[in-house]
Amino acid sequence: MRQRRKNPRVNVSFTVGCCQLPKKKFFYTVSKDLSLQGIKLLSSYFFPKGTKMKIQINLIDKVLRFIGEVVWCNEEKGNNRYLLGFQFVAVTQSSQKELNLFLEKISPAVSVS
Repeated sequence: MRQRRKNPRVNVSFTVGCCQLPKKKFFYTVSKDLSLQGIKLLSSYFFPKGTKMKIQINLIDKVLRFIGEVVWCNEEKGNNRYLLGFQFVAVTQSSQKELNLFLEKISPAVSVS
């Protein structure tokens, strides 16, 4: 299968804070992978395509903030959880730069510089 993404995803697992917009429903979850364009998350909740969320990624020494939009949401086989694909739709230059630096450290092939 051919990769259609502009940026490769890197398998990473860490805590992510999410706040559904405009409802302000806040929850924590974990990431499954990450790229410069988006993130895959595990969730106990189903979210329809197009749902917008504030996403906070804790990189230990920094917290990056993005606005993301659900691109897809699929039930995980064998349990009552969902995998969510998010595309970042609002990113500050500083968050984009920090994300790029982080991804370069853990996977040099990701660099766009």
